[in-house]
Amino acid sequence: MSSSICIYPELVALLRQQTECILATVISTQGSTPQKSGSSALIGTGGLLAGTVGGGVTELKVIQQSQFLLKTKKSGLFSYELHGEIFKGSESICGGNMTILLDATPDLHLPVFYQLKNSLDRRQKGVLLTLTDATDLSNVKIVRQWIVEEELNFDQKMQDNIRPVISEMFRNNHSEAIQAIPFDENRTLAKGFSLMERIHPKPSLIIAGAGHIGHSLAHLGKFLGFDVTVWDDRPEYANQNLFPDADVVLSGTVDESIGQLPIRDDSYLVIVTRGHKSDAGVLRKFIGSNAAYIGMIGSKAKVAQMKALFLENTWATPEQWSRIYTPVGLDIGAQTVEEIAISIAAQLVKVKNQKSASHE
Repeated sequence: MSSSICIYPELVALLRQQTECILATVISTQGSTPQKSGSSALIGTGGLLAGTVGGGVTELKVIQQSQFLLKTKKSGLFSYELHGEIFKGSESICGGNMTILLDATPDLHLPVFYQLKNSLDRRQKGVLLTLTDATDLSNVKIVRQWIVEEELNFDQKMQDNIRPVISEMFRNNHSEAIQAIPFDENRTLAKGFSLMERIHPKPSLIIAGAGHIGHSLAHLGKFLGFDVTVWDDRPEYANQNLFPDADVVLSGTVDESIGQLPIRDDSYLVIVTRGHKSDAGVLRKFIGSNAAYIGMIGSKAKVAQMKALFLENTWATPEQWSRIYTPVGLDIGAQTVEEIAISIAAQLVKVKNQKSASHE
């Protein structure tokens, strides 16, 4: 199972502003449901602030329950049935059920969420451990801990049944991204549970080229949840004011700037520079990397010439070249700059989700 978009940095921002909110987390599901385990939402006095636990009537019920808990400051564990029938006018007809933890006092765990956010800022993954006492379902007690891999074996207080699960979550990306271990012998969550969420930093989108396509793609990439870096060798183009959606804007030569970026298996590189020579320079730098995606703009004629150049000069192996998405983007008949950017963004989403699905 892939993990959902991480909501905790937004939670930290809200708590810094002393905004009262409920942290709602789907901890288990059965049957068909609009969201799966790990989906989270932040709910304030005015309604939904961020994220989702499924939308529709179920989310409305969660919001209403959350607004009540904001007054009582008591956390709770709630089950929602989605077994309605269309001909009876039911609004929840997915056929499953969801168990959702509503944390009414996330501010009590602000230091833990700070640790989590700081790790993500360093592009370091971890596991958020949530321990609960659900003896009283209407007043659930919650304790949280943020764990990075290096610290796992040094916590002597961690329960023996939890440590191997977290260790497996670090070791194997094919393991579940969120797991709940009940405390009671009947294997239900009613008396309490240990919830473990594997949390990764946002995938990194690196856009080489600060022209029109790069500008539109930076906006889409941020909207889709990527950490966005834009590079161009022309400082007048590589300007933070021109790219308000970018997290980082770089200029300078390939070797001095973009070439210094760490490329990981969650890095997505799109090459849309001002010319073939510049495209080739960026591609040479990264074609041997373990990036999740490398895409390069160009006509079929340009791509054929570039491929021949790279193979003849042994700048790449045939296997390395076969990993390059070029011409870049899904074939949607794109004509305008914006449409081309959308076709690239769609391909990024497709590759990212296929990568996540292979880990399920």
